[in-house]
Amino acid sequence: MNISVIKYLIVFFWTGLFSFSHAETGISRFVSLPELHSASVGFCIMDVETGEIVSSYDSRRLLLPASALKLLTSATALGIYGGEHRFYTDVQYSGHIGKDSVLYGDLYIRGCGDPTLGSEYGTRQVFDFRNRLLKELENAGIRRIEGSIIADDSRFDTEGVSPKWLWEDVGNYFAAGCYGINYRDNTYRLTLRSGIKGSMPVIIGVEPEIPGLSFSNHLVSSSNAIDSAYIYGAPFSLRRYIYGSIPEKRDRFVIKGDLPDPALFFVNEITSFLKTSRIEVVGAPVTMRILNEEKKIKPLSDRYVLFRYSSDRLSDIIRIVNHNSNNLYAETLLRWIALSRYPEASASKGIEVLKHFWKEKGVFLDDLVMYDGSGLSPVNRISAAMLCRILAAVASDKNLQAVFYSSLPCPGVSGTVRSFLKNSSFSKRMRLKSGSMAHVQSYAGYYDAGNKKYAVSVIVNNFSGSRSHLRRVLEQMFETELRSL
Repeated sequence: MNISVIKYLIVFFWTGLFSFSHAETGISRFVSLPELHSASVGFCIMDVETGEIVSSYDSRRLLLPASALKLLTSATALGIYGGEHRFYTDVQYSGHIGKDSVLYGDLYIRGCGDPTLGSEYGTRQVFDFRNRLLKELENAGIRRIEGSIIADDSRFDTEGVSPKWLWEDVGNYFAAGCYGINYRDNTYRLTLRSGIKGSMPVIIGVEPEIPGLSFSNHLVSSSNAIDSAYIYGAPFSLRRYIYGSIPEKRDRFVIKGDLPDPALFFVNEITSFLKTSRIEVVGAPVTMRILNEEKKIKPLSDRYVLFRYSSDRLSDIIRIVNHNSNNLYAETLLRWIALSRYPEASASKGIEVLKHFWKEKGVFLDDLVMYDGSGLSPVNRISAAMLCRILAAVASDKNLQAVFYSSLPCPGVSGTVRSFLKNSSFSKRMRLKSGSMAHVQSYAGYYDAGNKKYAVSVIVNNFSGSRSHLRRVLEQMFETELRSL
């Protein structure tokens, strides 16, 4: 037989064999779809007991994970502190309390970055802190404060907004800055009224009211029923710019933005509340950041503790991070990770401590480029295999596995994956965290096969076509792959 014919038959045989095998696996069918021809895909299924990768596709490729990165942040915080840990906001005072019920000094609220303070996601009422403060002041016999109420936000640095975030995100509620005092989810609601298509919507009001906040309104009313409005603005700036569109002919339409300076808003609200509660405050409310900038800082050692106010349990906070994909809570976790080693926190210190923590556990984060704790930055990178290694390490730790597993939503049932795998027989045996941003879709978590537990992850970057279609074919891929285990 002619040698060239033999070569042809060999090539034909192996090509056909590859194509047959290719068609028989869920992941191979998935990556061959037309809408993924220009995409990058990473996929991994790992036996959590042995660490063996049982199915994969380009699992070491560094990809943009979006909110799936929250798994790494939350797992690290849980590993360092444990689920029962709480952080504390300290109320302190300087000077002395006179027999005339006057505090001859300042009242300090030293924050710990607690994201549950006044949060709609927390376990307590929004105004629980200020009501507790009033009660403690009354118990201490204080009816007048000669100085100021100072919001001490110095536990975290002032870079609450990552320089690696997109400008179109900064100013919106989902990109709220994370500071030493976080309050009411660092969010306000802007109510608008829209007219006919092409007209400018009218601003009705802001809740809560923020002294000095102003808007440059460039919105238009649109026939599109989708909220396409964006609020732009820098941290600590009271000027905001609104662009985009909202649906036409709406009497009330609400969009959300981030509090420009949560600590200043907080201390203003506290001071006003105490005054209406017949506790006079002579000085103007101020933050430690402002005092530092004006070089009017006062020594920490001259303060006395009035009372301590605890955060929710870390397990509750981590559940909000992974169920609700809450960016502010995740950014707080990253800074709390830093506080395990440093007296003051920043995102960069948090990432440093995070990497050291996993290195000590024998998990080397080679496949990781990390700039924030929430996954909002478009320059974060991680591999599907790296996500699985982290998930497997948590699953092998008896002190962490139950708390972490319960923090993840059940697909088809709850959280950001309540519509994913909704009618699948596999859904109730899985826990998944999703991640999505422009041209990015990811899922990572666990599959319990009964006799074995697996870590699973998939990251898709730069897909074309609709996200809804991508999710449907991802469901098919997962079902095929899990069925083969």
